[in-house]
Amino acid sequence: MGNFPFGPKYAITNARWVGRTGDCMHGARTVYFRYWKGGRSISVIGRGVCMRVRSGHWFFRPLGKLSVLMMALPLVLAACGGSATSTPSTQATTTGNTPATAATGAGAATKPASSVVSSTSAVGSTTASSTTAAGTAASGTGVTTAGTGADPRGAAPTKRGGGGTLHVLYWQAPTILNFHLAHGTKDDDASRVIEEPLATLSINAATPDIPVLAKEIPSTANGELAADGTSVTWKLKDGVKWSDGTPFTSADVKATWEYVMKPQSGATDIATFEPIASIDTPDATTVKITFKAPTATWYFPFAAGGSVVLQKAQLDTCTDKASCVVNTAPIGTGPFKVKSFVSGDNVQYVINENYREPNAPFFDAVDWKGGGDAGTAAKAVIAGQADFAWNLQVDPSTLKQLTDSGAKLNLTPGGGVEKVLFNMADPRTDVNGEKSSPQSKNPFWSDPMVRQAATYLIDRASIAKNLYGPAGNATCNILPSVPPQTVSKNTQCSFDVAKANQLLDQAGWVKGSDGIRAKNGVKFAITFASTVNPVREKEEQVMKQAFQQAGIQMDIQNADSSVFFGQPDNPDADARFLHDLEMYTSSPTVPDAGDWFKNWTTSQIAQKSNNWSLPNYTRFSDPQYDALVAQLQKELNPEKRAQLQIQCNDYIVNHWVETPIVDRNSVDGRRADLINTNPTPWDYAAWNIAFWQIKK
Repeated sequence: MGNFPFGPKYAITNARWVGRTGDCMHGARTVYFRYWKGGRSISVIGRGVCMRVRSGHWFFRPLGKLSVLMMALPLVLAACGGSATSTPSTQATTTGNTPATAATGAGAATKPASSVVSSTSAVGSTTASSTTAAGTAASGTGVTTAGTGADPRGAAPTKRGGGGTLHVLYWQAPTILNFHLAHGTKDDDASRVIEEPLATLSINAATPDIPVLAKEIPSTANGELAADGTSVTWKLKDGVKWSDGTPFTSADVKATWEYVMKPQSGATDIATFEPIASIDTPDATTVKITFKAPTATWYFPFAAGGSVVLQKAQLDTCTDKASCVVNTAPIGTGPFKVKSFVSGDNVQYVINENYREPNAPFFDAVDWKGGGDAGTAAKAVIAGQADFAWNLQVDPSTLKQLTDSGAKLNLTPGGGVEKVLFNMADPRTDVNGEKSSPQSKNPFWSDPMVRQAATYLIDRASIAKNLYGPAGNATCNILPSVPPQTVSKNTQCSFDVAKANQLLDQAGWVKGSDGIRAKNGVKFAITFASTVNPVREKEEQVMKQAFQQAGIQMDIQNADSSVFFGQPDNPDADARFLHDLEMYTSSPTVPDAGDWFKNWTTSQIAQKSNNWSLPNYTRFSDPQYDALVAQLQKELNPEKRAQLQIQCNDYIVNHWVETPIVDRNSVDGRRADLINTNPTPWDYAAWNIAFWQIKK
């Protein structure tokens, strides 16, 4: 979410209760159903301790006829316990469709069909399962799931305020409060407290089902959605006000689109709005969006994780993007407004007295702090210093301490895929004042055979089993295992050092007396970057050991998450990609990944000319892939769209542009009596913060 960037905007290795990482199911045996929705050398790594499962809804739904609104994919999750063990050196083969189990001490987790693992090191594996009903707590685990009441937000507060201060802890501190300039989930989440979309999607939805600023959800039935996908009309709620007391109107929606589309704005989500040809505002509460071509994701520009609306009057005052007040003190329509903001540290929110819900929010203020690490965040919940802690990417024993203390874990499926990105450009060569310029070629990865060799050096099974457990599953796909109809069964991957050495020999990289390969006088010495995080550092250690066995020298250069997922003016930012490899988690933010696949197209290459604001950090460029994505953008038939998404997934994986490692679940921690933190993979943790409250 990390940024993650949650596409680069939503990386998650443990994210929130809503859709990002895993959660410790210690001692629990649970049947996990998913629904349809749109690593320095290491000798010892922790193994066998129970690990998490992504925040989310636990529910039982038989696998009957496939439904467009919801489909269930069972994942048997078993708790594990045991001791430390040396890093496995045996091979593990992963495919896209054959179920298998990987033992982790006392128990084993059966991998979902989307990320099947079979490991020769697995011994004595067992499988155990039991169902957990929706809206209940898994017995003895301190794990709860989203409720399934009539209102997805949960039960409304009985009056506004009076709840004191809500203490929220994000170990990745927000650096900006303008959603459209965000570089990570940390920024998106902090912005979402203030800024709102027209609609959003609950955990089981395939398209928007919760009106936010909109009066109703457009459909062909009510005449607001064109049958050919060329336009959509949004009817806005009456009487909505900005936090400064001025009316929210259709002009604000149009102004937001115009702001994002200006290159000088430096919007990171410009690709979301590119399909729009025009926006008409016939009256104050009507917005008609016309697309350049028929589009199946008509809702994406202004719904859920897609985007939010900013105030036109405030945007009109922005003459310089760096100093624009909307970046630090945005006026919003959400339940809270900004009292103070220290970038990279904290945000203090107070009630928006003009919020449209008369009995919300419950809390008088929100103390949103950032910094530290995931382990510290978990301990803060245990000590009662934080009410809610996001993205607990920690070892299983820490999660057990949390649940043993009486605190709860929020879980959600479909949090994203932890992956390694190959930089197709050269981070060492300066081209017209720009390193990692798309005009340069990486001395190693420009050869597909070498990239393929590198993929054999990633022990997915070991990483998933020892570092994630139930919180993640080894995978060969960059798409998460939800929705199931877009899960590819065509991809294969395995850990095979011998095969990697064979390919590198064939590619002309020869080992020297020091054991490091070289070709044409160039040593095979690479740099690898990710966020400073104990789990990711262990992932890198596992990989570094394997790369060394293949004659590749790896230098780890991690950065604090606020920098890595921060603004691109910092050379250590993921968008700059001044390394050979980098690693994080990302995933689509809506059930349909059609727009997400634009992230690897030529037009979306991040480079100096666009202030590295576009999402194609790998600088991958392939006309055939571009054409495939263009075809996907035009297709409206759901079944054909699903097949095209699988083809896009296979193209990226089979051309070794990015190497998927773990299909992650998500976990956040919270005090036991904090209720209504209902997760959804399609929006941010604070999407319904107006309804968060302390159970009396």
